[in-house]
Amino acid sequence: MGIRFWFSIVSLFACSGQTLEDAASEHAVERFLYSCEAQGTRIWGRSLCGPLAIVHAGTHRTVASEQDPEKKFQKRGAVWIGTLPSNFDVANTAFDWGGRKWTMVSAPLPLDPYTQIKLVTHEAFHRIQQSLDLAATDQPNAHLDTENGRLWLRLELRALARALRSESALDLRRCVRDALLFRARRYSLFPDARQREASMETQEGLPEYTGTLIALQETGEVVSRVARRVESFEDSDAYARSFAYVTGPAMGLLLDRLSPEWRKGLRAGTSVESRLIAASQFIVPSDLGAAAAKSATRYGFAAVAAAEHEREARHQKMLRMLTKTFVDGPTLRFPERRDLSRSFDPNELVPFGAQGTYYPTGTFRSDWGKLTVTEGAVLASNNMSVRVAAPNDPDARPLTGPGWTLELAPGWTIRPVTGGNFEAMLSAGSAARQ
Repeated sequence: MGIRFWFSIVSLFACSGQTLEDAASEHAVERFLYSCEAQGTRIWGRSLCGPLAIVHAGTHRTVASEQDPEKKFQKRGAVWIGTLPSNFDVANTAFDWGGRKWTMVSAPLPLDPYTQIKLVTHEAFHRIQQSLDLAATDQPNAHLDTENGRLWLRLELRALARALRSESALDLRRCVRDALLFRARRYSLFPDARQREASMETQEGLPEYTGTLIALQETGEVVSRVARRVESFEDSDAYARSFAYVTGPAMGLLLDRLSPEWRKGLRAGTSVESRLIAASQFIVPSDLGAAAAKSATRYGFAAVAAAEHEREARHQKMLRMLTKTFVDGPTLRFPERRDLSRSFDPNELVPFGAQGTYYPTGTFRSDWGKLTVTEGAVLASNNMSVRVAAPNDPDARPLTGPGWTLELAPGWTIRPVTGGNFEAMLSAGSAARQ
């Protein structure tokens, strides 16, 4: 099933009266079924096959790979069509439904076959990730929002892109060692960075590598497409939560060339970086600072350093604005909940020191209701509570504030506290009944 077949399927569905979005969703499920069966257990020793639901965020209209637990979906060809229950938030995630772990992908899907396959496969890996003992935490790496953290990551990205494009084994190893050298320099400046980055590269980097590998194989794209993605990521203004989506695939594909068996025995706590160090025989030089500075000149160090110095000034201004809004100004706070779920764009998140992480947009849900954010919220460092700017009118329903809307659950109320702040809490009657 190649790219030409994909377009023929879209044309067929379109002629039958379906929208292009429906066609893309149905074909994505069919493509996933074909791909996971063809791949078998080759990559991770376990198949990616399993229940998949592609869900439209606005309507909850769903195209699934199998019948839903309530047996309400209708069969159409190789797929099942229905509506996901409204109590589920729509996101790219793994979720429990009817006692089984499902993969959910939010529609509309990208129409580009490579991007679509990568996305669906990435999320399918998340469904089996814990069973492979490859699940880890996904706390943002705050040091990658600093001037020096970004500087040495950008140089690493440039070396990784060159390594991906290398045609000779000699050039490949030299560029890989440069990338590891710049990484070692970064770790020397931020002592806890190695463990935190390794955790994110396990949690998000491995799914993205898996999606990338299969997308390359299924579409016939070449690795230079991955190199272009690594290069373009430099333009991002928020690395802390998103960096692993590029370093993970890059390191994985390079390991496929240097040490094809590298995935065997990989478990949480064993970093992909350590496998790359072993495969490339990289040794940290005795004078790390001097060696990194010398190699950095080959990757445009001066221009990158100047750009990051300018960016740091803008970033500090932004942090002052966040402090004014979410620390000094009145806010609405929600109580801590271990089951607080969230849907967000990892490319936007900004570490906010001891306050937690700033989410420019996102959706948060718990027993207190559903919070939809379009202009900023702060999630606590423990990922269990969130706060937004104070509401415009605490008695209004639906409840709104600057850049957010709250669907407050029955039995909950918003009450004023000191300093013009507000908090969400169970009403007295509801609390007593619990």
